[in-house]
Amino acid sequence: MVLQLSHITKFYKFGKHKQLVLNDLSINFPRFGLVAVVGKSGSGKSTLLNLIAGIEKPSNGKVLIDGRELNYSQIDKYQQSYISYVYQFYNLIESLTVYENLILLSEIKGRTVSLNYLKTITERLKITPLLDCFPSELSGGQKQRVGLARAFLCNTPILLADEPTGALNELLASEVMEFLRFYAKKHLVIVISHNYQLITKYSKMIIDLDSHQNNYNFDQETRYHKYLYQQVSSPLIKIKFYLKRQLLYQKKKIVMMLCSQLFTIIAFVLLLSGINGGWNYINTCLKSNPIKEIIEISKKDYNEINFTDKQINVLKNDSLVTSLNYKLDFSFGIFKTDQELQLESYQVHDSDYIEYLNGKFPSQNNQIMINQETAHKYSLDINDKLYFIIDENTYYLSVSAIIKDYINNGTNIYFSDKFIDLDLKDKITNKSILIIKSKYFKQLSKKYEHDYFIINVHQDYLDSYQTLFEMALMVVICFLIISFIISLILISIILKTILIERKRDISLMLSNGLPLNKARKLFSQETSLIGSIIGFLGSVLAELLLRIINMLNISDKLFNLPNLFILPKLMISSYDIYIIMIFVYTSACFGVGVLSSLQISKMNTSILLKED
Repeated sequence: MVLQLSHITKFYKFGKHKQLVLNDLSINFPRFGLVAVVGKSGSGKSTLLNLIAGIEKPSNGKVLIDGRELNYSQIDKYQQSYISYVYQFYNLIESLTVYENLILLSEIKGRTVSLNYLKTITERLKITPLLDCFPSELSGGQKQRVGLARAFLCNTPILLADEPTGALNELLASEVMEFLRFYAKKHLVIVISHNYQLITKYSKMIIDLDSHQNNYNFDQETRYHKYLYQQVSSPLIKIKFYLKRQLLYQKKKIVMMLCSQLFTIIAFVLLLSGINGGWNYINTCLKSNPIKEIIEISKKDYNEINFTDKQINVLKNDSLVTSLNYKLDFSFGIFKTDQELQLESYQVHDSDYIEYLNGKFPSQNNQIMINQETAHKYSLDINDKLYFIIDENTYYLSVSAIIKDYINNGTNIYFSDKFIDLDLKDKITNKSILIIKSKYFKQLSKKYEHDYFIINVHQDYLDSYQTLFEMALMVVICFLIISFIISLILISIILKTILIERKRDISLMLSNGLPLNKARKLFSQETSLIGSIIGFLGSVLAELLLRIINMLNISDKLFNLPNLFILPKLMISSYDIYIIMIFVYTSACFGVGVLSSLQISKMNTSILLKED
């Protein structure tokens, strides 16, 4: 492997001004050995290393590997196969152990590190006891030895050391240089140093950028061979441990995000389950409505309000009609016991929809049923007698049952025209209104709406409640959408904070050959995992709260409605909503991660890696 710089010029533009850093510099590096780069601050030492590493492009000139110019469209492959680094400020990843720091860059470069080789390197550098420690637990000298071991384990043809002794005392600096000289026996090591006296002890190949010398030739016999790029199938699979460590390292922020989402998740679950439970309760009440299938029909022709035989026969023979009778209207008279009673009467048929509290459906003449409110208000029970007075005639009505009517509030009686005395029936028959039993209210309404008024109190209640619940659902949806948008903004702020804190880590991996799209994918995967964790834990806590509410019968105590909070079954079970919630949070955080990761391409890798 031969590294060459051919007539390299590098300048930076600041508006209309140019700052020249390197001017027409040519260097022919040896295949192995230790080459030192010295010079004052600002002379271009770090820029030279960045050009060799492919982090920066020359303004003019070429960087050549075995006689071939660098292909910057495949710069990640070059960095994987050729380049490893030792940094002045170590650039160890705080969330990883020493062992994980050592193997991370090797895995990115597609190099499998054997335990024997790792043990050999760590023992030589005296860091074997530190493998399970975190960087925050190490001294400066220990960190630099870890950085050296990490670069050695990458085993690339070129090792770049940017001020590796700058933050060390003389003893530690000499120790580091000894390690670099040892590694340079089989590799090309290029070292930047301010310490001219120290560097000249270990190398005779010196590039002095203050001397204004433009041509250096450290290899008199240039022999090229094609060095194949290291094939890295999927670096992300090999560094899954990095994701796991980051999730553990960011646990406080994840808890913060979870707390910010708990209100939204729990509010969503409670509101949705409350609406569903309320709707189920209403449906249960409507199903037990004694007048569920009773339809009243009256004529629109006020000049002739009574029905003709022909009109009655047409309705009787309609397949939508189960039975038909005239309405019996008790409002023509008055009810009495020892006091006058204010009662509303409803004509019913025997059906499974009636919920009996006591007694049974009438089976004898002049038997009626009453609802729970009538029984309570007038102290009535089954077999008690009521007097009905009409046209100065008194009729005795016997209570056969007390029923529960959730819909028709007030004091009511319920009767069947089959069990009303003929004489009484004749007096209370209203021939302007027909009572029809049918399950097909909407079809009948559509069919006869031109000629008749068609009323079903049950359907009116159903429509009213449905409208009410639809409005409530719309309010809930609007509330949740607004809450979710606010939640996403909070999540995006925290995720962007995580990305900012991770800039140096990402720069480290990018400069060592992790492709830009893989770096973005890595961060997006992390954010989607965070979203999954938030969605899952939020769902578990919401379900736990729901069970506690139902176990303590809180809805019954507060609203007199048992088991109000019941989640709807969307597809397979009531837990479907949690699966959807986890999916939504995972997708939302993934989307935020993708958008945030676009900033990675704007990172100034060289500056970030030199920050202390």
